[in-house]
Amino acid sequence: MVERFAADEQFPPPRRKFSVKYTEKKLDGEPVFLLEPETYMNRNGPAVRELLAYFGGPRATESIAETLLVVHDDLDLPEGRLRFRSDGSSGGHRGVQSLIEALGSGSFARLKVGIGRRAGSEAADYVLERLSREEEAQFLELCVEAARTLPVWIRQGVTACANRFNGVKRDARNEEAE
Repeated sequence: MVERFAADEQFPPPRRKFSVKYTEKKLDGEPVFLLEPETYMNRNGPAVRELLAYFGGPRATESIAETLLVVHDDLDLPEGRLRFRSDGSSGGHRGVQSLIEALGSGSFARLKVGIGRRAGSEAADYVLERLSREEEAQFLELCVEAARTLPVWIRQGVTACANRFNGVKRDARNEEAE
């Protein structure tokens, strides 16, 4: 999803620092950073904190709540659904928990990408299993749809995105990014 958004908005090629692949560009006159931690998911917080501190100074993580959007999968959200939230707990997601611990707060926006649960499967087994070609194609299309919501988040914020994209399985191709 990050790579699709970067391509759509013509971000420069990514660089690496502190185990994070990142790129940056100004959109509407404001700097936008796209980060992809390259650590294990459940240990991504320290790498993200280091990169944020590097670019924003030692107090950068204190004001990050208004400017950070974390995109992650959600087992409890039906497959194919998107949900924006302004803050909250980890909901059992170890990657989100790592970020909360590293940043000292859960006050950052999230875009949850619904992957649903498979009956009879353990959560860890389910999220790590290989996708069929059809499942992969469906997931990649969902990533494209999620990427198309990001201009709305950047320009209008999490509340506008929640009002516009939450709750209904959508085809974001039909949504205008304002």
